[in-house]
Amino acid sequence: MQNIVELLALIAVAAILAWSAVRTWHAETRAIKWGGAGLFGGLSASAASVATLMSIGMFEQHRRSAPVPDVKVSSTPEMLARGKGIADGLCGACHSHTGTLTGGYDLAVELQFPIGSFVAANLTTAGPLKHWSDGEIFRAIRNGIDADGRWLTMMSYIRAGRLSDDDIKAVIAYIRKCACGRNPDAGSA
Repeated sequence: MQNIVELLALIAVAAILAWSAVRTWHAETRAIKWGGAGLFGGLSASAASVATLMSIGMFEQHRRSAPVPDVKVSSTPEMLARGKGIADGLCGACHSHTGTLTGGYDLAVELQFPIGSFVAANLTTAGPLKHWSDGEIFRAIRNGIDADGRWLTMMSYIRAGRLSDDDIKAVIAYIRKCACGRNPDAGSA
């Protein structure tokens, strides 16, 4: 509800700025006419652009839905090795700067625009995934939707959704065996 109020306020600001641009265009003084119309018009266009992006984002955030698949993953040494390889190549880029998938790194630091923070989650057995079912993890990887049905913004923009079912199951097996950064092949579980 708060997002809708903010969007409506932004649309109102854009409309007032556009009206101000039209009003200054009718001024007698040439400097006020061009300067005011240009300034208010530019600000109005900026506010309208932000409102458009905000409404698209709200639509995208709320339109995502996918059922939780009935997936039960069992692990084998081959599956763990396959999952480790995929996790190191795909998951580790965001969820680890230490090679442990413990998350905690603010990904927004790498972006050139100050848009807030995107802190990667801990994917080990000490993180929130310990409470998720295998199907919920599968849906998060494939569809970018968390266990509560919310949009996982960054997950939606990576190629994880294009992994095969077997690759996703291998990643789940690896994550389930990964204990706080220790190698799952070393006997910790």
